[in-house]
Amino acid sequence: MHIKPDCITCIMNQTLKVSKLLEVDDATAKKLLDSTAEILIRHNLNRTPPQIAKETYQKIAEITGIADPVAKAKELATQMALKVDTSVVKNLHDAVKFAVIGNVIDFGAQQQLDLNETIASHLHRSFGIDDFDAFEKELQTAGTLVYIGDNTGEHIFDKKLIEVIKERYDIEVYYFVRGEPIINDVTVKEAAILEDVATIIDTGVPTPGFDLGYANETSKRLFEEADIVLAKGMGNYESLYDVCDRTLYYLFIIKCSVVSEDIGQSVGELIFSRH
Repeated sequence: MHIKPDCITCIMNQTLKVSKLLEVDDATAKKLLDSTAEILIRHNLNRTPPQIAKETYQKIAEITGIADPVAKAKELATQMALKVDTSVVKNLHDAVKFAVIGNVIDFGAQQQLDLNETIASHLHRSFGIDDFDAFEKELQTAGTLVYIGDNTGEHIFDKKLIEVIKERYDIEVYYFVRGEPIINDVTVKEAAILEDVATIIDTGVPTPGFDLGYANETSKRLFEEADIVLAKGMGNYESLYDVCDRTLYYLFIIKCSVVSEDIGQSVGELIFSRH
């Protein structure tokens, strides 16, 4: 999915948020914002939002000397997620919905949603697009599932879904993570907590979305050969939708107007789409 003019404002706002998170001085904040503006000016609208974000965050790391600028936010998100009551999950459909609710944990989102409020309001809410029946049917015969992770903190919710799937089906699960710190996306470091339910795969991807152009050979092979691929979060949707040849399940909450227009659903809607 290519960037739109609205994405430009969002990316600039992300840079401002990082400068505040790091508590840099005004001169450094301006330098960060200037660098982001230069990157945006350099590219046309044929890039995806995750591709632009990769360049802006690499520049932020270079200017500040901090390899993982959002580390503090990731730690807080994980602590918050670990406190969430998982007893509300009674069946597989609940687990899917619980996992997608975790998608509100997103440092880079245009619209920020409160986690506890979203759990209370969305757990019994219908999906805007719901291809659960097809997913459940495919699980009955699938031997392998690639689960493409998204945000740190959200990965705790992913773990619950994987646990429920493995309780019901004899299936090998591969959990894909980013190749290096980018925004608050999950990497091998944060994904260690999932090692008892899935094989963690470092994809080598430096973008906040699984971009096949950056993926290493192992992750590309698993992606192509898996019986089911579940892509979590808007970044993976932005990177893969209408780009890859295979069928995927996209699971996310719509958190920006651009994705809302692209998929034809309102901001805040839960999406579980087979495409």
